[in-house]
Amino acid sequence: MAPDGPVLLAYDGSDSAKAAISEAGRLLALDGAEAIVGSVWQSAAAAAPATVIAIPAGVARQAYEELDREAEEQAKALADEGVKLARDAGFEATSRPIVCDVNTWSTIVELADETGASAIVVGTRGHSGVKSALLGSVSSGVVHHARQPVLVVRG
Repeated sequence: MAPDGPVLLAYDGSDSAKAAISEAGRLLALDGAEAIVGSVWQSAAAAAPATVIAIPAGVARQAYEELDREAEEQAKALADEGVKLARDAGFEATSRPIVCDVNTWSTIVELADETGASAIVVGTRGHSGVKSALLGSVSSGVVHHARQPVLVVRG
């Protein structure tokens, strides 16, 4: 029996994200379950006000818009790659690149809520406690803030 909502597969192209999709397929791709492959991208324009001091505003805006277009295209390509992996794992998958407004984990949690996801699947890079504390942990943030069940798969 397929879950009520789609499974959200957070995908960044890393080996751990690939392993997470594979494991999710083994555990959750029942009866061709629906999946959304989310790929989060960062907006360069969000940093623009801090850098326009030495650059004319029009030049900076144009540069940031181009950087954002490129980042969104890369996220779309990553999400499409994840869709292929998800389909190979047994899901009926679609892609969803999404811009990060605050941080990656909160963007994933918001996407899960917005799409009515029944579960969230994330990979983890397995950073040590200190490294994870310094860099932040997407999987930890998702686990602690998601309203849905979360499957965390080590790469």
